[in-house]
Order: sequence, then structure tokens, then C-alpha cells
Amino acid sequence: MLLRKLAAAFCPLLLCLITCMIYHWLDTLMSAGSFWSFLLKGMALGLCAALVLPAAGVKHYTNGLTPWLLVGAAVLLLLLLYQYLESIGAVHSELLLTVLTINGQVVLVESTVMGFMLTTALLNRRR
Repeated sequence: MLLRKLAAAFCPLLLCLITCMIYHWLDTLMSAGSFWSFLLKGMALGLCAALVLPAAGVKHYTNGLTPWLLVGAAVLLLLLLYQYLESIGAVHSELLLTVLTINGQVVLVESTVMGFMLTTALLNRRR
């Protein structure tokens, strides 16, 4: 019982440490303000957030809405693809730019949510 309690306390902290190490590694690998850096950091953060409860030993089951998580992740992937193409100058739409932004923090948040939704959907698929 003590081992389960220690695992519930320290496994999420270990995930946090691993995510911080990945962030540091990505900062040394590529420039801190690049689109890909924000995207990969967001995906790592979303993966970590989705794995906190399973790493702590908390089990959760699917309720049949898992495919909708995949739909949401696909919509965010399309949005991130547009933002990347806009940032390199391949496409330009004034209408879309009125509601979207190519700010790095926005890319980080969108990729975090996409990583969370994708990881949660994969963990909760029907077996």
C-alpha cells in the first residue's frame, strides 16, 4: 500500500521533471522562438498532462466519446498547419488572420491541447 501511495505522489513529479528536461533539450536544439519549438514543447506538455493521472495509478474508462477527441485534435492539427504555412509565407488570408494569430504562445497552447486530446483518446480507446 505504501508503494502505491509513493507511486501516486512521485510518478507525476517524475513526469514534470522529464518534461522540464525535454524543454531544456529543445531550447538547446533549436531557437527558443521558432514555430517548431513552440509546437514540440506544447505536444510534450499535453502528453505530460494527459499522463499524470495514469502515472499516479488512477484508472479511467471510455464513455464512447473518444472519437470526438480525435476530431478535436484533427481540427487543431489543421489550424496549426495553417499557422505554420502563414508563418513561412506560403498562404495568406486576411479573414482568417482577424480571428487567428501566429503568436508563439498561442501555438504552444493549441499544441498542448492537441497533445492532451490525442493522448487521452489513445489511452481511452475501446479494447
